[in-house]
Amino acid sequence: HMYQQTWVRTCIERIASACAKLDPEVMGTAEPRIARAIKTSPNQYMTWPSFLKRCATIYYNDTNLFIVPAYKPGTDTVTGIYPLRPSSVEIVEYEGEPWARFTLFTGEVFVIELRNVCIVTRFQYESDFFGDPNNLDATLNLLHSQEEAQKQAIVDGASIQFIATGNGSMRPEDIEAKRTQFTEANLSSANKSGLMLVDSTFADVKPLSLQNWTIPSEEMARIENSVFDYFGINRKILQNDYNENEWDAFYEGCIEPFSVALGEGLSHMLYTMRERPKNRIMFSANRLEYSSAASKRNMNRDMLDRGVITINDARQILQLPPIPGGDVFIIRGEYKLAHSIDE
Repeated sequence: HMYQQTWVRTCIERIASACAKLDPEVMGTAEPRIARAIKTSPNQYMTWPSFLKRCATIYYNDTNLFIVPAYKPGTDTVTGIYPLRPSSVEIVEYEGEPWARFTLFTGEVFVIELRNVCIVTRFQYESDFFGDPNNLDATLNLLHSQEEAQKQAIVDGASIQFIATGNGSMRPEDIEAKRTQFTEANLSSANKSGLMLVDSTFADVKPLSLQNWTIPSEEMARIENSVFDYFGINRKILQNDYNENEWDAFYEGCIEPFSVALGEGLSHMLYTMRERPKNRIMFSANRLEYSSAASKRNMNRDMLDRGVITINDARQILQLPPIPGGDVFIIRGEYKLAHSIDE
């Protein structure tokens, strides 16, 4: 499985950890119970960070993320939403309505109306509903082959220490006996003298210089970059060595598309078609959290006294806790509306 490969797991974990910091928000007034649930937790077992991290991990590993609701017994009241990773899923029709039939890894099968399932996909091409599988086999095979070759080279280099030329011709069994005798007499712990003696059987005995077997850096970089390109991530993001512009690029390329797709999918699942135009679920992030101190200062200076953000919004940008009475807008007194100047 590709998640067992170190570079793949590192990339997915970094993306999923960033997605875990997204904030769920509800727009609109329909279904207040949904708004209350969104503000607390997605279900009774998971917090929003763990839910989002799980969703992103499934999404990037399986290219298909399924989220299903749980209902209060005997009603259609949603009590929670759960990410699902089935072993297989298919669309079946019953009484003119499409249903999703899930088979879990335990062998259990259950069905649910397709309209009540949130489906978020990558690489959706062949199917009208599902994304195509990941296509990293060639790169993963190269990584595996390189690792195995390096292991074998190290084993071979460590096991062969000397090379010798025999005098004349010997039978195979004599060669084996002489090799064993030479090893026991000279290379085992029984030789405490530090002196090596060789009889006339061997014309020449030379130690092999141990070599540091490593993969060429250019080849390794090419393979690693194939993984990075596939997930749209780079080494700086993995090593937390980025600036605010590099973080913005990572957010817009990886995190934001996932958050938009997830929000739209949950909105489609939890709201009716009539409710959706004015009611939706979305996920946002404090992108200024990764900005420099100067950028944060400029944002507060330019936006606070113009009534764009509140005092607590400004404190949040500086990663400070909110204060009582801080949810107010401030406008500098010398500003006037253009049309009121004559008045």
